[in-house]
Amino acid sequence: MNQFNLGKKIFFLYPPVDFSKAILRKLFEDGYEIYKLNNTEKLFPLLESYPDSVLFINSDYPYEDFDLQNFNDKTLHLGIFKDLQVYSFFREGVTYGDKIKDYISLDQSEQEILKSLKAILEDAEAHGKREHVRFGSYSETISQFSFECDGKSFTCDLHDISPKALSLSGEAELESCLLKELKNINLTVGAYQINVSGNLSQKRVIAGKELYIAEFDGTEYEEDLYNFIYTSLEKRMDEFIQTLN
Repeated sequence: MNQFNLGKKIFFLYPPVDFSKAILRKLFEDGYEIYKLNNTEKLFPLLESYPDSVLFINSDYPYEDFDLQNFNDKTLHLGIFKDLQVYSFFREGVTYGDKIKDYISLDQSEQEILKSLKAILEDAEAHGKREHVRFGSYSETISQFSFECDGKSFTCDLHDISPKALSLSGEAELESCLLKELKNINLTVGAYQINVSGNLSQKRVIAGKELYIAEFDGTEYEEDLYNFIYTSLEKRMDEFIQTLN
């Protein structure tokens, strides 16, 4: 498994809309870090940045501005991509070179497709150590957010978030909120905003910094949280791709 057991980036090039909504979302909820790619312009530098990632190519897409055969036959054989794992998926036909390990036919049930994809991803050790995909890390500040505790309003830094919990810090006195309910937790990414609640469950000191962990209430907000995390990761990846040459 790759560094820090965080899992691998998994890219799907031009996935069909129905495929994205059903199958990719299920893989994401199962803890795989999934990204949809709807542009080939910066595919090469993107894969250079993540040379141990997993790439699935839609062989049915016309690729009018992209030489897929040359990409398969030459580009993928460069030394930098020795650890890149590439697969094809298709509905009507398939074009692939010897670098591409296998293919998945979309002309089968969703359950069968998921089973095939999970077998590939397990073999690729693409799942991270954690059960769920997270956005952010203890060492970064994603954004600021607000919440209420004991009738008081707080604004804190958000460090990372999963469908189960988030980590936060702030200059305000948060000790008094430990083991208490947090109401109206307002989280925003771009134009996407959600409002959830939870409990401040524990305090940790990491690299000399005080961090608090807030756990969300049951499964009530899971759908919103999955959407928030998926949207956040996708937005960050899009921004990163724009910086590539």
